[in-house]
Amino acid sequence: MQLTRLPQGATNSVAVYQAQMTWIIQEELPESVGIFIDDGGIKGPRSLYNQEKLPENPSIRRFIVEYAINVERILFRIEEAGLTISGSKFAFCVPALDIVGQVLSLKGRKILKQKINKIQNWPKPLNKKKIRGFLGLCAYVRMFIENFSQVASPLRRLIREDLDWDWDQKCEEAFHKLRRLFGEEITLKKLD
Repeated sequence: MQLTRLPQGATNSVAVYQAQMTWIIQEELPESVGIFIDDGGIKGPRSLYNQEKLPENPSIRRFIVEYAINVERILFRIEEAGLTISGSKFAFCVPALDIVGQVLSLKGRKILKQKINKIQNWPKPLNKKKIRGFLGLCAYVRMFIENFSQVASPLRRLIREDLDWDWDQKCEEAFHKLRRLFGEEITLKKLD
């Protein structure tokens, strides 16, 4: 028996997908496409070029043509490798894309609203297990918070095995500050 599809949920499915897709589209990485764990995205142009139209066909905008060329190249490589993709999971020409808990767009990267809501609505932790859960969720998107490790320091102290649970004023302030900071509209932009 030989598998003809990548089984979803199998232990190594994500690693196999990552390795195979990276190999198949290696010449396009990272300029035209990005592979993120078990998601992928074909990149559009870095600009809308002020809606500039093509001189040879004024009804078509330049950024659409650039994107179509990228899509064609990537789909060609996937077809050449003998792979198929799910049409229902493939989205073309979208202004923003949700990938691995973040929203990617021309403006930059943002945290998904669901993640922000989960952080902001997290109840006050009452034990080490609950604070580990909160810190784990925050750490997933920590790159969006300047000096995250310093802000979270009082909370990290609580999960040390050699110390007893002692929720003090510093912990209370750190907890509320993290929830507030993650509620701010933060967009990370790539430097040119």
